[in-house]
Amino acid sequence: MTEMTEKSAEVPKRLFIDDSARDPSSKIWYALPGGFFDVPVDALDPEPGSEQEAHLDQALALVLDLAPGDRRDRYAGALRDVRFMAGQMRSEGIIACSLGMHYADDGSSAPSVLTVALRDIEWAPAKVTAVRAVSLRESAENVALLTLPGSRPAAISDTVITMPDLDGAPGQEVYQCTLHIPAPSGTQLGVLTLSTTAVPSRAHYRALMEDIAHTVSFHDPLPEIERTTRDESATGRDGGAIASDFG
Repeated sequence: MTEMTEKSAEVPKRLFIDDSARDPSSKIWYALPGGFFDVPVDALDPEPGSEQEAHLDQALALVLDLAPGDRRDRYAGALRDVRFMAGQMRSEGIIACSLGMHYADDGSSAPSVLTVALRDIEWAPAKVTAVRAVSLRESAENVALLTLPGSRPAAISDTVITMPDLDGAPGQEVYQCTLHIPAPSGTQLGVLTLSTTAVPSRAHYRALMEDIAHTVSFHDPLPEIERTTRDESATGRDGGAIASDFG
């Protein structure tokens, strides 16, 4: 089985805080290991007639101008697909999307997609919400309950699905791992889903998602993180446990 590993264990890792973490309108925070970068879902699905839509149209026109003449139609179709997918994600309540690219032990690339949704729900005890949410998923397997910092409950499950043939391309297996994390208010549910075609590395991705779960917060964690980092730097200790982005 091909598994991805993180090397340089002896090298102290740094904590990177994305600008989005300082957005006062943020409703959920989480940390990602290195190798992920954000997809601007909102920018790819602007309001019709807005200034943002005009800017996006200009940017896409520049991309098409740079495309080789014999591939312009293909580029145009791909750009339409991207805009359509962004609209679909927003319609499903997805508020953030990140693309991951890592390397397996054999040197092959292993792409992945992480989406984050925040859903309004009727109030219920947090543990009941977590169990109910994961039980409603189709084809959920390997279901487990997690205990997050502050004794908060969460649920994790995964599955392997087979994608159908598309435009002549053969179908392939996709591994999906999903976290359901109730907010302390009891009226919101965070849903984080990772999808990847690197099915042989499923154990690695599940462990990665469990690590991410322990960083999820529904209140701004930065003041405490920055204070801890300052205190540990003053004593000569490494304040960054993982290289992370906050969204």
